[in-house]
Amino acid sequence: MKRFLFIRAIIVLIVVGSSWGNIANTVYAASLPEKNVPLKEKYKGEQDHEAKNNVGTESDAVEVMNRIKPGQQLPSMFLKGLNGKSYDVGAPRNRAMIISFWASWCDPCRLEAPMLNELYSKYKHDVDVYGINVTRYDRLEDVQKFSRSLALRFPILLDEQGTFFEQFGGAAFPTHVTIDPHGRVREIIIGMLSEQELEGKIEALQKIK
Repeated sequence: MKRFLFIRAIIVLIVVGSSWGNIANTVYAASLPEKNVPLKEKYKGEQDHEAKNNVGTESDAVEVMNRIKPGQQLPSMFLKGLNGKSYDVGAPRNRAMIISFWASWCDPCRLEAPMLNELYSKYKHDVDVYGINVTRYDRLEDVQKFSRSLALRFPILLDEQGTFFEQFGGAAFPTHVTIDPHGRVREIIIGMLSEQELEGKIEALQKIK
């Protein structure tokens, strides 16, 4: 009996240990608002009601199947920039790219933004860095204040309906997507990364031929 309990304890430890990598990364992430009344009324409206009524339906299964996964080509997606310009994020570019999905109320995003600023300044001639605000869960005036207060230099794009964000799971902020020079998605990472981790991702992307 004691031997059985010992073996069972070992199995539990192995399972928990294997899951820790995923858990650790999401510790420094902000969940999407569920009951934030102003955001819900202004940006989500009937979409929340429809989502509740469609849980477990066939359309949900199709949506999951259509999500972008590592190894797939990044699709073309035109997004308006905070500067008024239009950007095709999925356009062929022959250079690596890092996307950071964020919101102005997300504390980990605020901590991480200056790091992205520094890395953008350092690698802007070799790697594209885009901060994509999911405006469905935000307010444009707050996005503008956020960008000005941190003097963000990398392009800030607006995913106004959250469509692009949802293609990557749309789970929490920040969510990072790394894309190699061939336009293939390499990683989808939920949660804040350190400056060393971010720079390591950039250097790894640059080595891909």
